[in-house]
Amino acid sequence: MDLSRFANGGLELTRALAILTCSALAGGCASVFEGTTQDISVTTTPAGAHCMFLRNGEMIATVTSTPGKATIQKTRDDLVIVCSKRGYSAATFVNKSGLAMVAYANVLTAGLSWAVDSSRGADNKYQGQVDLALAPLGSGPAEPRLPVVPDRSPTPPVSPPGPMPQARGSVQAPAPAIPPAPVERQIECAASDGSRIRVTGAACPAGWTPAR
Repeated sequence: MDLSRFANGGLELTRALAILTCSALAGGCASVFEGTTQDISVTTTPAGAHCMFLRNGEMIATVTSTPGKATIQKTRDDLVIVCSKRGYSAATFVNKSGLAMVAYANVLTAGLSWAVDSSRGADNKYQGQVDLALAPLGSGPAEPRLPVVPDRSPTPPVSPPGPMPQARGSVQAPAPAIPPAPVERQIECAASDGSRIRVTGAACPAGWTPAR
């Protein structure tokens, strides 16, 4: 086997050497103790969010309502956990794939059981508990409002409207004439003692007769 492609990482070179040794011993290897799957628990503030587990752009698991957990296959690739809830902004967490502690122990003690499941990611491990806080929509800082100052400047006097301009060449119509008030009829009345009065109307009051 050409080991030059493992030169950029000591861990990859160690894995390759262990696999070669395991093959030479023909069956002296066993699976790692932690298995090839892992439960990841997710809690959010507030609760009741829907979460998706993405790996290399592909959804591999979901949590329908937090708090909850999902069982995922362990690999060397990182996980992206996206949680969303109505009325809140979505929150994202990148769960890094790291080497499990049992793998370190197997390497240090020259145990070859680690080599068998290494290619399947069984010696990797993710963060088992993820806590996310979702921010309410529109929760940004409010813009400062300036105080309203009443306008105390004096109000300019309002001039009465001037005459309407007349179009050139037009003749202004004369104002309609007001008919004179009708003159009420008056008659002179005389009493038996020779007294006379002038009353308005067509008849004298009682005890009076039209004067001749």
